[in-house]
Amino acid sequence: MSAETPAGGASRSFGRRSGHIASYLMRRSPVAVTLVTIFILAAIFGPWLTPHSMTDTNLGEALQLPSLTYWLGTDPLGRDVLSRLLGSARVAAQAFLIVVLIGGIFGTLLGLVAGGLGGLIDLVISRVIEILQGFPTVLVAIVIVALLNPSLTNAMIAVGLAAIPDFARVSRGVAIQLRDREFVEAARGLGASEIRILLHEVLPNMVGPLIIVASFDGAQAIMWEAALSFLGLGVQPPAPSFGSMLREAQNYLAIQPSLAITVGITVSAIILGLNLLGDGLSDYYDSDGR
Repeated sequence: MSAETPAGGASRSFGRRSGHIASYLMRRSPVAVTLVTIFILAAIFGPWLTPHSMTDTNLGEALQLPSLTYWLGTDPLGRDVLSRLLGSARVAAQAFLIVVLIGGIFGTLLGLVAGGLGGLIDLVISRVIEILQGFPTVLVAIVIVALLNPSLTNAMIAVGLAAIPDFARVSRGVAIQLRDREFVEAARGLGASEIRILLHEVLPNMVGPLIIVASFDGAQAIMWEAALSFLGLGVQPPAPSFGSMLREAQNYLAIQPSLAITVGITVSAIILGLNLLGDGLSDYYDSDGR
């Protein structure tokens, strides 16, 4: 097992690695970096950048075309579309975080234990993961919302449960590859427990693959958030979300199709950016031999 690295050295190494990844992505996937950066900035600063209220209605200004006052026009209730898109970006980011945290934490732990310990534990956990995979996401969302209340968190719990198998499969595969490597055997030779080996030797080496899974599953989470909100199972009015904006726009496709087109392009751009980012990260770790 390699000697311990001082905290300052580890920080510098992490900083160099992060800088190298960022530089690689900007060269290889500039579209992904641009789209994801815009999404992150909109999610963080959107509420302070909105030119108008996201929820106040003004029927006298309903269905306005894009203008200097309303850059993207207004919806059927006279609310500024741009302001509601910025608010929806924050909702999408919250959905991303909820799903990645639920799927990432529980899925990674299950896969880590299954792949690291093997045997009967691996068999039992693998069967549990297969059972989770068999439940349709929409059905689980309907059950959870019926038991609780329609909300972003409750809907995303269902999507987070659906993401657990993805993280579990990747972490299990990496753990199986690493559990007999030399540095793991060296840790065992020094008397480290299996749990300590999993947490300190195996887990740090699966960060890259897990980030890739998070980017893809996060994109799926945003799509599911829009779909569930469209069905009335997610964010509730008057709070903005991509799904509720699409639901409101569907009755006005013949009069003002730009409402649905604007929201559709925005959601598609975010999902495209996250998927391209995942592809770029996958190429980076493949080329890096990891």
